Amino acid sequence: MINWVHETIVGFTFILPALFANTVPVFIGGIGPIDFNKKFIDGRPIFGKNKTIGGYISATLAGGAIGIAIFLYFSNFFVNYPLWLGFLQGFGAMFGDSTGSFIKRRINLKPGGPLPLVDQIGFVIFAFIFCIPFVGLNWLWLSITSLGTILLHVIANTFAYKMGWKDVWW
Repeated sequence: MINWVHETIVGFTFILPALFANTVPVFIGGIGPIDFNKKFIDGRPIFGKNKTIGGYISATLAGGAIGIAIFLYFSNFFVNYPLWLGFLQGFGAMFGDSTGSFIKRRINLKPGGPLPLVDQIGFVIFAFIFCIPFVGLNWLWLSITSLGTILLHVIANTFAYKMGWKDVWW
């Protein structure tokens, strides 16, 4: 029998570095765009100006810091959680976010334009994918955290919009 509460807590604890890393570039970015303002073969930006070197660095370091805390304080939940896994999850989250931006540029969506599901869980999926070679894949955790992240994303963005912190609800 699956203990859903336990699996939800452990799943979110596992992916916490990616969740945290995904928020950090909003506050700490800069150092220039990761695509160096180059265009793809379709003449559009590869990722756009909002995907920055500073964003990648800050997200990777933030994910790493959370990963170290998980390693030190929650290792009883994770037998094979390497000290460096949070760094990988942070980088994976940014890679997933950039992949979403790449897709948006190809279909001519402006930066910040909505692309449902890709915006909400692309970073989570890629953080898991980056971990597979080192710790395997727990499909239950992926499912729980993906659905939970969608719900959290909708709630947080709706709240921010209602508070006047965002111009759009997504």
